[in-house]
Parts: sequence; structure tokens; C-alpha cells
Amino acid sequence: MIKVKLAIWLLLLPQLLLAQVIVTGIVQDEDSGETLPFANITVKGSYIGSATNLDGHFTLLSVPTDTSTLIVSYVGYEIKELKLSKATSAGRLTIKLKATSSALQEVVITDAANKFLNVASGVSHATLATKQLSLLPSIGEVDIFRSLQLLPGVSGTNENSSGLFVRGGTPDQNLVVLDGITVYKVDHFFGFFSAFNTNAIKDVQLYKGAFPSKYGGRISSVVDLTGKTGNFDKTRGEFGLNLISANAVLEVPLSKKLSFLFAGRRSFTDVLQSGVYKKITGNLLNEDPFPGLPNLVNTNINVVAPTFYFYDWNSKITYKPNDKDLFTVSFYQGKDFLDKSRSFTRTIERQVGNPILIIGDIKENTNWGNSGVSGKWSRQWNPKFYSHTLIAASEYFSKYDRKGYLDITIPARDSTLFSGQEFTYEDNKVSDLSARMDNEFLLSTKHKLDFGFSFTQSAIRYQNIRNDTLLILDKRQKTNYTALYFSDTWQPNSRITVTGGVRATYYEMTDDFLVEPRLSGSLKLTDQLKIKAAFGRHFQFINQITNENITGGSRDFWLLADNDQVAVSSATHLIGGISYENNGWLFDTEAYHKYLKGLSEFSLRFRTGAAIDLNQLFYQGTGTANGVEFLAQKKSGNYTGWISYTLGRVTYFFPELNYGQKFPALHDQRHEYKMVHSYQIAEWSFAATFIYGSGKPFSEPAGKYSLELLDGKAPNYISVGPKNGSRLPAYHRLDISVHHFFPMGKKLRGDLGFSVFNLYNRTNTWYKEYDFSQQPVLVTEVRYLGITPNISLSVKF
Repeated sequence: MIKVKLAIWLLLLPQLLLAQVIVTGIVQDEDSGETLPFANITVKGSYIGSATNLDGHFTLLSVPTDTSTLIVSYVGYEIKELKLSKATSAGRLTIKLKATSSALQEVVITDAANKFLNVASGVSHATLATKQLSLLPSIGEVDIFRSLQLLPGVSGTNENSSGLFVRGGTPDQNLVVLDGITVYKVDHFFGFFSAFNTNAIKDVQLYKGAFPSKYGGRISSVVDLTGKTGNFDKTRGEFGLNLISANAVLEVPLSKKLSFLFAGRRSFTDVLQSGVYKKITGNLLNEDPFPGLPNLVNTNINVVAPTFYFYDWNSKITYKPNDKDLFTVSFYQGKDFLDKSRSFTRTIERQVGNPILIIGDIKENTNWGNSGVSGKWSRQWNPKFYSHTLIAASEYFSKYDRKGYLDITIPARDSTLFSGQEFTYEDNKVSDLSARMDNEFLLSTKHKLDFGFSFTQSAIRYQNIRNDTLLILDKRQKTNYTALYFSDTWQPNSRITVTGGVRATYYEMTDDFLVEPRLSGSLKLTDQLKIKAAFGRHFQFINQITNENITGGSRDFWLLADNDQVAVSSATHLIGGISYENNGWLFDTEAYHKYLKGLSEFSLRFRTGAAIDLNQLFYQGTGTANGVEFLAQKKSGNYTGWISYTLGRVTYFFPELNYGQKFPALHDQRHEYKMVHSYQIAEWSFAATFIYGSGKPFSEPAGKYSLELLDGKAPNYISVGPKNGSRLPAYHRLDISVHHFFPMGKKLRGDLGFSVFNLYNRTNTWYKEYDFSQQPVLVTEVRYLGITPNISLSVKF
């Protein structure tokens, strides 16, 4: 009997092998033809599945039959079922998905689609739908990073920064890449907007912790942005305008194999100042140019309004010579320019004596920005093997130049009480040149291998000069680092997925060879209930140094780790969670712990003596970040949105600071609660977001005192309480928006939007100022932005 069964099995084996097929293809946007990275493809009724890569390609091994049904999904798009046939399965599939909503067309939203957000695809991994971002409220521009701040575990109470504070990390600890270009500063317009034009981005991937081994060089999170490639079939474009800036996008098919895309934004704030602009700049730039002067009874001021503008542009050339090869060249540049030069006169009327005249003149300029270029060759060598080869260069710069002149006289006596000047110059430049190769190999239906290498050369220059002669810091650094990585995604059955990997990096400046293990996995207890966990070890070689200045604000700068003033920083991530998901809802919880080493801080606060010892200015420490996140999301339907809550704590320990006691980090926030609501009906879209965050810490000055020196002088000093020992009031605000879509002829479509930022005009505190020249001490709360309406119009063709 056994021999008979064996013979039958041997006879059927060739047919069984022939029945299983390999399916390859590409997933595209139905309207624009843009490829869709990280789309999910599964075989209905089985656990066989895959995800598209950065270029939208996918391969499925061992598909049971050539008539199986594929289920294809991507955040922001309708789920599609495609039944294979012998003809379609034999060739290269092109699967086109339709966006869940389209202006001027009937809104069709399937129950299982993710309209805005997908956080269920992995551990601490989120995908954002860029097509839907324009529906959310914004202060002026549709903004990717402001939208990411609405996610659990990402702080949303930082109006003055588009940077992401992810699970106790700081913005410099995030790896931000656009088409392989490393971007160091993500802020435009004092942090109110990010430096990325949403109209030029087609995919956003956020890894909040224990990120895959292909990413390295940062210890907190990864934001991987993929730019649009442009249309190969027809010319398309869009123009938009709001009360601060204008933007445009143009896609031109140069041939069936060659496309060109250009996207640009520029503020017109240096030519025309709208009410929104004046409100923001009045809130940010209305500081005392010479703080600490006596209380003024009568003031005559002649101030020149600040001049400010920003711009950014993206362009991309894409060439597809055949079905296997893809060549792209991407360019990016974004810059901000601020001129706060002004002059003024102030008259102080005194009860006794003649009036005092104060004349001041300040020349103050700040410029900052990023630029970069990348070239990539992607090739599908065979259905199982795909590779990306990339060369990229990027540059970040920041310059601050201030010259202040002050004269204090008594005109009636023709006498001069004081005549002097102050000078501050800071210059920071970071440049990178990198080459990398990433490979994807499908070993079997159960194993997918990712492996590659990268080489990076980094150079940094930083100068800090005060009053022409005092050189605070002058650093010029250059180094190389090389990395190799490998990972294996193992899926033994439909319930278990495990990804293990390792990254090894040689950092030349400190002669360190560092190994970073990574491990993540999930187990489906039922079709809806899943538990998950992850572990990761991460290192960072370039750090943005916190420059603490109690009276002059914070002006951070980048330096390379040298294990002298700045250490190689590291973080160990531990993550665990559970999620429940059905067709319409997702309930997700994740807890995390991060141990941080090699944190650096720079301060002139504790310097003694006239000479400066650099080792007295830099401080090194450790830290921990712990928290738990809760998310309830309605994924689809006319009404969508989510509610989230994050409980967290970030604690630092610097032996030489705060008398050797632990202290909360500046971005420590115990509680943060967020709500995102969106409702669409016919040609109208309504949205509202609410954010609440408990108060953040700050170092509060306790008073002023003087010490008499041996030469008889008695300089004044400010006594500061425990480091970050006080808390600001809680932060909260409500934003709303409404959009109306309408036709403008046969080929034009319009989108008219109206939004209100901080609808109920909450007076949130940014920071506090202290004037010790008065008794009692005058404390002024500098506020964030109050209620601010905005209107926008965009036209597509």
C-alpha cells in the first residue's frame, strides 16, 4: 500500500510543480501611473504574500494555481481583487489601484481600505497616505511632518519645529531621507512648515523604533520619503496658492520611456505680508533687541520690518529602457532667508535728572537650508532577485550673523554714558557623499533576504565667534564610515513572521567597529488578534549638539563624534505590543523602552575664567525613554480618523550637570492625547484635529546675585534652579478645515480650502522670559500662535 501511494505521489509531483507558478508585476496609481511602493499583495485563501519594493515591483513564489485570486492593497487606495488566468500569470502584471476618494467623482470607499494611515503592517511602522494629507487642517501649507506629529508616540505640541520627537528622541536622532538624499534640517518658516513639498512626495514610511538593518546612522527613528517619478503618458500639473506661499507641480512625458517632474514652492512674504504672516512673525520676531535695559516710560521706535522668505524645489528624471531596468536622477534644494536688521531710538524720562537717549542699530541675518542630488539604478535580474545601486550627495548649512551697536547718552549734558557693540557669528556646514547597494532576494516562499553595503564620507565645519576676538569654537572634521547589513524575513506559516538582521559599521574617526543586531516578529493568535515584539541596537556618528544658553536661547549645531568632546551615541530599543484589526477598525497598543548612551550637550553656563577649555564646554551623559501608546482607528468609510494616547517619560543623567542628579529632558512629556476626524460627502471634505499635551520642563532662573572680585569688580550672575525642574502649562488646541472640490472647465479641477488653526484661541506658552532689572522680577510668558485662519486654492490639470 505504501509503495502504491509513493508511486502515485511521484506521478503527480511534476503536475503539482507545474501547477505552482511565479507571479511578478508592478502596482501603479490608476490615474497618474505612479508606481506604489510598499503595497501589499496576497494570494486569497493562503498566507502567500509580498510587498512591492521602492519601485513598485513584486514577486510571488509558489502561487497555488495560475487561476488564483490576488488581493492588492495600499494606504489611501481601494482594495482590488484580481483573478489570474493562464495568460496574465505568464507575463508581467500591471495592477492599477484607484484612490479612495477623487474630487468631482463619486466617493467610493471600501470597508477594508486604509484611507489615511496604516500602522498594522509591522512593529512600530506606519505608512501615511500623501494623497489625503491636503484634507487635514494646516496653518498654511499641507505638511507631511505636521501630519506625522498626529501619530501616537510622536510629539505634536511643538509649534516652532516640524522636527519629530519620536518616543523620547530628538529631531537630530531621526534619519530623514528623500530618494536616498539625507536631509539634516526639516524646518521652513521658523519650524511652522517642513522643508518638503507634499505634492512632490508619493510615499512616506515612518519607523518609530527597532528599524530594519538597512537603515543606520541614527538612534531614534527613520522617515523614508519617496518622490514622484512623473507621468509617462500625458502632461499633468497643479498650481496652488495660500496666504503665505505659492506652489506648482509639472509632470512631462518626454517619451514613452522618459519622464520629467518639477515641483517648487516659494513664499511671497518678502513682497507681500498677509495677515497670517504678520501674526506669525509678530509672535516670533517681536523680541527686545537689547534685553535688560531699564523700564521705559517713553519710547520712540524706528524699526524696519523683518524680511523673510523661503523656497524649495524638487525635480526628477526617470528613464525606463525596458521592463527590468529603471534609472532616476533626483534633485532637491530648500532654503530660508531672514533679515532682522533694525534701528531704534528710546527715550527714558527720569524723575530726577535729564532724559536718557538710547540709540541702537542691529544688523542681523540668518540663512539655513538643505540641498542634494541622487542617482539610482534599479534592476530586476530575475523574478527572485532585485537590486538598487545609489550615489547621493547632500549639504546642510546654517549661518547666523549679528552686529549690534548701542549708544546711551544724556543729550542735555552732551555726555556719553555708554558706547559699545556686540558681535556674534555662527557658521555650521555639513556635507555628505555616499554610495550604497541594496539587494532583495526571494529565497523561497518562507524566506526573503535583504542585504547590502554603504560607504559615506562626511565633513563638518562649525565656527562660533563672539565680539570679534572671542573664538568660542572652531571645528573642522572629516571622516568615512562603511556599513554592511543582512536581514532575513521568515514566514513559516500564516501566523508567524520573524525578521532578524544585523548591521556592522566601521567608523574611521574613532576606529570603532560596531555591530547592531535587529530582531522583530509577530504572532497572529486569531485572524484579528496579533502580538508583536522587536529589539534593536543602533549607533549614531553625527550629532546635533544642544547649545544651552539661559538668556540667549538655544542655537544647536552639528558635529561628528570624536569620542573627545562628542561621543558616538547609541540606543537599545525594546518594544512589545498587541493589536486587534478587522475590516473597519484597528486597536493597537505598543510599549517601548530605550536606553541611550553618548548624549552630548554644550553650554557656556558653567565656564569659569577668561580662557576657554573646550572640555569645559561639552558634557556627556546617558538617558532612558519609556512609554506606552494606544491607538483606536476607524480605517475606512465616509467618516475616518483615530484617537491616540501616549504616556511617556524621558530622563537624562549628566554627571557634571544638575549636581549629579537625573533630570527630565526638555522634550519630556508625560501625557499626550490626540484626535483626528475626517468626513467626506459628495464634493465636500470636513476635518478636525485636537491635541493635548501636559507641560514640558524648563530651567527656571531663581534670581540674580553679584560677587566682588579681587580687582574690586562685582559682576552679576544669574542663579538657576534645578535643571529642567519647572514645568510649563499644559498645551492644547483644536484645528478645523473644510475643502470643496469643483470643476473648472473640461480639464481643470479646483480645490478651495479654508482652515482655522487654534480655533478657540488657546494661549499656549512657548517659553518664559525673566527681567531681573526690575523688582519684583518681571516674568513674561512668550506665547505660541493664537487663532489663525487661512484660505487656499489649488488647480489641477
